[in-house]
Amino acid sequence: MYKILSVALISVVMLSSCAEKTGMPEFSVFNMSVRNEAVQVHYEGLIDDVSIVKLDNSAGAPVIGIIEDAYESENAYYIVSSETVYEYAKDGSFVRRIGAKGRGPGEYLNPRGIGVSGGRLYVFDYNTQNILTYGEDGSFIGSSSKSALMNSGIYITSFFFSGGDMILYASSNSPVQDMLRWDAATDGLTAVSERSREMMPEEVMMGENYIFGDRDNPFIYNNFNDTVYVLEGGRPVPAMLMRLGKYRFEYGDLTFDGLMSLSAGRLNFLWIAAAGENILIAYSVVNLGDESSAFLGLYNTRTGEYSQNVEITGIPEDFAAITPTERLFEGLQDDELLSVRPVSDTGEEYVIIKYRFK
Repeated sequence: MYKILSVALISVVMLSSCAEKTGMPEFSVFNMSVRNEAVQVHYEGLIDDVSIVKLDNSAGAPVIGIIEDAYESENAYYIVSSETVYEYAKDGSFVRRIGAKGRGPGEYLNPRGIGVSGGRLYVFDYNTQNILTYGEDGSFIGSSSKSALMNSGIYITSFFFSGGDMILYASSNSPVQDMLRWDAATDGLTAVSERSREMMPEEVMMGENYIFGDRDNPFIYNNFNDTVYVLEGGRPVPAMLMRLGKYRFEYGDLTFDGLMSLSAGRLNFLWIAAAGENILIAYSVVNLGDESSAFLGLYNTRTGEYSQNVEITGIPEDFAAITPTERLFEGLQDDELLSVRPVSDTGEEYVIIKYRFK
């Protein structure tokens, strides 16, 4: 059974005061007045190399479907679809399915997150709130006490690793969100932070967490708080400010009727990824009329320069284009991002595209 061992509460005062801290990198994500001023950047100015791995589509290989997550280890690629977890060798050959859809031992209903640590593969099942553990050979080792976690009152969204610890996190419409450290050996939980605001029953959830950057110590961000954090000593520490200003959703917007009657633009993130000295921010702005509302922002952590609407041009293969609607995942190296996508609209052939950034 899960045990809450201790609570390291992070006060709202501490977190909100981070916006007043000086010396942190900061930028505003969107400005309506310059939304149509796209900046074209040739990919060779950002990216040193683009490599493509064709995934096995021979008889017996899977049809991948909707991509929930992708992870690269030293020896393999793992792809999480809405149905199953797949393992591919580095040359794209199909190795195995990890677990299967179902309710039995080693099975899951809705896999969302994946990670590798200490020679073990961890898969998070969103529907059952269960963490399943597998060996490197795909064999099932064990799972967490899912019922105890569900009874804790915190509905986990997914997980990430920080300093070798597995951090479970929940998404909510709150400036500060729930994070728990899970000890696989004892099945124990330690609270890292607690949500500072309870959602109202009628609210639509818009407070997704975005985990990006260094695999072992990533950035943590949600769109109800300008401050981007990292974990140091098991506590969130401010790292930079990503300001949304008047384009942040207000709590009064978060009902179905409120969302349907928006009279001003609200910013909604699609994905965020970091590689090398670059942070890519894919987002849309709700209620921009008939105009295209999906944008790709680019922030350079070395120079502090930010462009809110970037078009990356010149990538040799059309299907390898970097766009706001094609999610990128962090690769094995800090300067690499991955994309898993079909080559054509038929969805019969998938590739892994690896971008090595400057």
